Amino acid sequence: MFFLFSKLLAIFLKPLNIILFIGIAALFTREKQRKMRRFRWMLLVLVLFSNQWIINALAKKWETARYSPEDIEYPYDIGILLGGYSKVNRNTPKGQVSFFLSDRLTTTLQLYKMGKIKRILLSGGAGKLVGRERSEAPLVRDYLLKIGIPDSAILVEDRSRNTRENALFSKEIIDRVLPGARCLIITSAWHMRRAQPCFERVGIACAPFGTDFLSENSDGNPFKWLEPSWSALFKWELLLKEWVGYVVYQIHY
Repeated sequence: MFFLFSKLLAIFLKPLNIILFIGIAALFTREKQRKMRRFRWMLLVLVLFSNQWIINALAKKWETARYSPEDIEYPYDIGILLGGYSKVNRNTPKGQVSFFLSDRLTTTLQLYKMGKIKRILLSGGAGKLVGRERSEAPLVRDYLLKIGIPDSAILVEDRSRNTRENALFSKEIIDRVLPGARCLIITSAWHMRRAQPCFERVGIACAPFGTDFLSENSDGNPFKWLEPSWSALFKWELLLKEWVGYVVYQIHY
């Protein structure tokens, strides 16, 4: 039930859907003054969600676990790579894998190659509410094998549908394979505030390592922050979902 609720709620947390709902309400409003007021609200919300400066400031405050690989002095037994970074149903040619939030994966590979983590635990199943979707972790495992990562260094958790289940099912694997392992959670910096407590609550002592930062540094062009951007809409979608999820997880778990 919680999984169903979270997927339905996500529909109403997308900026484009919010703008669309306000526009539809305006179209079906007969009273002229109220109709114009709702159209103005739609325009205001569009300006808000497309502004790069606002979302950049909020992301910078929210993101955490900002570390360099050089900060890791002793190698971790397992690096837990949380799913949600690939497009498993994208129509790519056979043998290719399409990645979405690829910093999670590339950073994990960097840490492994540098000897900062000894093994990689791929945690991610199929998270769609409607329709079919391949589990992410086995797909990424095949990719890792093709680029030379040994099978002995890869663990696969392919049942989870959300962050809570990432933690629960990863715990089962760790307890079976390497009880008491020193673990490093690798996920997007804007996701870490919700992810790390989930793992700690199921009994996995872990350190965080943030990737895929949404916030950007100024390039000296102040007009950049005033120009509307579709990427700002996407960042709002990620953060709105994360904020609501953080609150729900705090209450529910």
